Amino acid sequence: MSKKIYLSPSNQSNNAYAFGDTNEMVQCNRIADYAKAALERCGFIVKKAPMGQEISVSAKESNNFGADLHIPIHTNAGGGNGTLVMIYSNASENLKAGTALYNSVNAVTPGTIEYGVRVNSSLLELNSTTAIATYVECEFHDREDLAEFIINNVDVLGEAIAEGVCDYYGVSYVQGDSSEDQNDSDQTTGETLYKVQAGAFKIKENAENLKKELNEAGFDAFISEGD
Repeated sequence: MSKKIYLSPSNQSNNAYAFGDTNEMVQCNRIADYAKAALERCGFIVKKAPMGQEISVSAKESNNFGADLHIPIHTNAGGGNGTLVMIYSNASENLKAGTALYNSVNAVTPGTIEYGVRVNSSLLELNSTTAIATYVECEFHDREDLAEFIINNVDVLGEAIAEGVCDYYGVSYVQGDSSEDQNDSDQTTGETLYKVQAGAFKIKENAENLKKELNEAGFDAFISEGD
């Protein structure tokens, strides 16, 4: 039976980023979206908490889902740099899961401080979930260059979380196909953007005429070459 993974991205919309006019809730939801897609590609059953959901609700939802692994996804603050993973206790499976997630995410982040895996039994999503829980603080968002890194690498962070889960369970990580079409999302708001192609022409002048008409009508049109 496939393992069930519950992803609980931060709901902390008041935690502003030092770059990009965005916040922790938005970016962690973007990371979670990529992690969900990667985990499902690797054969896991995944449930992601809705954006902004209270963590107490997410913990109950995770328990009702029957999650095997519960992963709160956050970014950090306080003047540091690097990745931190927190677990409920140093029990062997907690430590094994936390170490797998830490090693994978830490390998792709630019921070240089090695925080490692730390016990913090006071956190609700570590002490109120029946599943093993690994609380991932991906990187610090209160330093401009690191905040910019997070925003521009939510896909990398999401994939790293999935790789860590695969490592923990001894499952082969399945690399995504870079040629697959994916919905893009606005880097600051996290809203999905849907791209529409208006036409394709063999004669460039016809393409330029349509582009001009669309621009004059207030649409952001552009010309790209290819199939």
